[in-house]
Amino acid sequence: MDQYQSNTSMKKRVTDLINVCSDGLYEREEIIAISLLSAISGQSIFLYGLPGTAKSLIARRLSHVFRDTTHFEYLMQNFSTPEDVFGPVSIQELKKDNYIRKTDGYLPTADFAFLDEIWKSSPAILNTLLTIINERIFRNGGKDAKVPLKALIAASNETPPPGQGLEALYDRFVMRIVVDPMKERENFEKLLDGGFVSADIEVPEMLQFSNDEWEQFPNDIYRITISKEVFAIINSIRSSIDQFNKDNPEVEVYVSDRRWQKIAFILKASAFLCDRTEVIPVDTLILRHCLWTLEGNREGIDDIVVRSVKQFSCTNYEESNNWLLDHKDIENRVSETFFYSEDVFDTKEIDGNEYFSISSPEIKTDSNSLQASKIEIRFYVPIESIGTFDTFVPIDINGNPQPRVECNFNGSNLCEVKIQDKLLKNGWEYPLSSTSYVEWFEAKPDIKYEKTTQKSVCPKVKDSLINECENSLSLIEKLINDTIPYVDAQRKLNEVPFVPIDKRKIVLDAFEAFLNDLENHKLNAEHLLEKVQSYAVSESGNC
Repeated sequence: MDQYQSNTSMKKRVTDLINVCSDGLYEREEIIAISLLSAISGQSIFLYGLPGTAKSLIARRLSHVFRDTTHFEYLMQNFSTPEDVFGPVSIQELKKDNYIRKTDGYLPTADFAFLDEIWKSSPAILNTLLTIINERIFRNGGKDAKVPLKALIAASNETPPPGQGLEALYDRFVMRIVVDPMKERENFEKLLDGGFVSADIEVPEMLQFSNDEWEQFPNDIYRITISKEVFAIINSIRSSIDQFNKDNPEVEVYVSDRRWQKIAFILKASAFLCDRTEVIPVDTLILRHCLWTLEGNREGIDDIVVRSVKQFSCTNYEESNNWLLDHKDIENRVSETFFYSEDVFDTKEIDGNEYFSISSPEIKTDSNSLQASKIEIRFYVPIESIGTFDTFVPIDINGNPQPRVECNFNGSNLCEVKIQDKLLKNGWEYPLSSTSYVEWFEAKPDIKYEKTTQKSVCPKVKDSLINECENSLSLIEKLINDTIPYVDAQRKLNEVPFVPIDKRKIVLDAFEAFLNDLENHKLNAEHLLEKVQSYAVSESGNC
């Protein structure tokens, strides 16, 4: 037996144990795997689900994973007393004025305990449970007795009712596992057509854990490290929970620092039981079972975990984002250097300011003159007035205001020109009056260079941008070359017995998407370099 264990990886041993405990059960493999992980981590488990979904059977089977264990089981009721759970008071000791319970066969002497409908229990029971879970100690007759409890498994079809002071105890159930009725028709039919499913399974002794092993587990687990990718995922989850709470105050999620510490220990246990020395992204999918508190926030937490795993699973994520920001900056500078970002108007400088000219339709000079003729008036409009809503007076070539007309762009590039109404009847040279203005014509500024027209650039400037593009391409190629070995290694480590196949695929898909993004970034970098190399430079070569 010892030779088998020394030659067998911990991962294979755990996988075999999960298979043995799942025999004859359907759609319960993940529940059993997660419960086993919690038990090995020394953490309490809350099974949330309707009656008749094999919760007690799972708890009893789990106790067979360890050698020489005792199991205690009790269905809580409103009238349950501490005697039902912790043992009756010894009459003989009571005669001696000693209040001591006879605990043999009750929870204080059990390695595994299953308490069904836990929230129906009395405060006296629940307060004592809190001490047992926290310190693994039962105070009996003024003395502290060490409790051998490896795992307390509680069950209910409801979460703790608010306002009952149960938050502290609920917080100690780090693992919260939903146990739903079977969903797959094929499995349901197998259940109906199958035989009796026993809770008392035969676990081969060579697979079972000894008490010495269980006591050694914490020392081994504490030596496991957490990868930077996992830290990024966890920090993302914490930030997302804060936002979730702001958006959903009625189903707020609270995860204490103590709880996070215990969660980290569970993640390390997952790595240890998979023969690894480091927690990797796939392990963090276990957090789906650790962070929810109410039925109303369970799906939200699941979405947060999955989204964070997808986003931060791959190494070099931060480097990729930094590269992308830098590359976009290069793209912007290339565009600004080689192309006009806005229409460039054909302007003339008058008195130090830029103006564009507009010509009017022909208008009579003076209707009272025998020699009256028609003329075209040229106005000059300030460039900064384009796109505004202000009414203004244009000027002539000498900078003199032309109050006979009014102009307004009305927020656009089209200038509306109005003229005093008597001028249209009597001619341009008719004396100024205070009469109203009427519409005359509309004009657009003459464009010298249209937006996106290519510029002719100084050769030195072009060479500098080519150098930046080449460096950017080299960086993304290095990023790809650094990421590929990491992804290959993670793919080989992705098979974690505590995470179902469909969830593990989330991580693999995230790796694939990240590599595709890097390859697309590389193509964009190559394309930008080719474009810059093809752009024209100033014929004179002067800068």
